[in-house]
Amino acid sequence: MFVYSRKLEVSDVAEGLSYPITTLTRTLADVALDHSLEVSVPLISQSMRDRGVSADDIRRYLKNGRRGLRRAHVALELSGAAYEAPSESFCAVKFHRHGITGMVPQVDVRSATGKLIGRNDFQHDTVPVVVEVHGVGKYYLHPDGPDEAAKQNHQRNMNLLNAGYQVFNLTFGDLFRPGNFTAIKNCIDSLMIKHQRQTLAQRVG
Repeated sequence: MFVYSRKLEVSDVAEGLSYPITTLTRTLADVALDHSLEVSVPLISQSMRDRGVSADDIRRYLKNGRRGLRRAHVALELSGAAYEAPSESFCAVKFHRHGITGMVPQVDVRSATGKLIGRNDFQHDTVPVVVEVHGVGKYYLHPDGPDEAAKQNHQRNMNLLNAGYQVFNLTFGDLFRPGNFTAIKNCIDSLMIKHQRQTLAQRVG
């Protein structure tokens, strides 16, 4: 057990419940300082999405000299309201851990005719790489049942492949398997080299 002694201002305390607790922004700042990115980023991202908390709201608590300050700033850089589920923000942390950059959350992708194929959980900003994070709820909370959800997801996956995308489908368990992220990084690196060669050839031509 770790016990931290920190000074609380009156404005840091919420009195709305039966006993005093720290406010949401103060709590998130403390979590960012004290816990791993895997813990803090999903919590901060969910608060940004559902409660309108901003990075600046939290950053004002991150004073120089605080233990865990560098990690807390990284947590704010990785967090965002765009993530639609904790598993997605958790995945963003894993991208960071494995040196994968350029992955943009919640990107609409369209066919050559302009028809919407779907909204990708993550899409690389330069090369055609897509990462989808599948939670149990995607299938079992579908109004038409898990079989229909699986059928729709398969068709969407095929549409992306036909449009030229490399697609990585991850379950929550896959987020704990480093080999998956090594494969994603290798794919991106390979396509980036190809993209750079094509760009150079066009300039020379």
